[in-house]
Amino acid sequence: MATRERRLDRARWRARRALNTIGEELREARLQAGLTLRELTGIVGVSPAELSRIERGLAPHVGYETLVNVGAVLGLDIPLRAFPNGDPVRDAPQLKVLARFRTPLPAMLRHRTEVPLGMPGDRRAWDEVIDGPGWSLPVEAETRIRDTQALRRKLALKCQDAGVDRMLLVVADTRHNRHVLRLAAADFAEAFPVSGRDALAALRRGEKPSGSAIVLA
Repeated sequence: MATRERRLDRARWRARRALNTIGEELREARLQAGLTLRELTGIVGVSPAELSRIERGLAPHVGYETLVNVGAVLGLDIPLRAFPNGDPVRDAPQLKVLARFRTPLPAMLRHRTEVPLGMPGDRRAWDEVIDGPGWSLPVEAETRIRDTQALRRKLALKCQDAGVDRMLLVVADTRHNRHVLRLAAADFAEAFPVSGRDALAALRRGEKPSGSAIVLA
């Protein structure tokens, strides 16, 4: 929960900063165009009071379409795009998958959730890290596999950047996921050479699996 709250706090701060910056740029463009707030209101259909709040960054619930319309009148484009910025916060189904995965494992193993990769400025995190006697093993959970190639690339890059030589991919035991894994078995074989059964057997003994594995849970 602490990780989720930190992410939301950062998101709110970035949103406030973005609205402040956009407001300042809109005000500067309006002044350069020689328009008053009332004149701009007549063009975009937003009240002078609301325009004033937007310019001062005091309209936290302003719609994106409103900002785009005001910007267009003033000769400004206000693009909106989504960029990767760390891993998504785990949802309830993923947490249930991890809980099922842990059930048969011995109490001697410690489980840490949402563990950062540890690289400065990198917000990615492992869904879980298992700590055993003298070893650690990162774990990723997937409730529904969609793009197998994208998933393999993401996990390979994560392992490379974190400097780990093995991990567990815990997948929800559903008909869809079993079907996808059968179809992509050859593609996953090199990256996950150890069977899920052997990996679980090693963990039950309190040992680290000899390589990466896919486990259904």
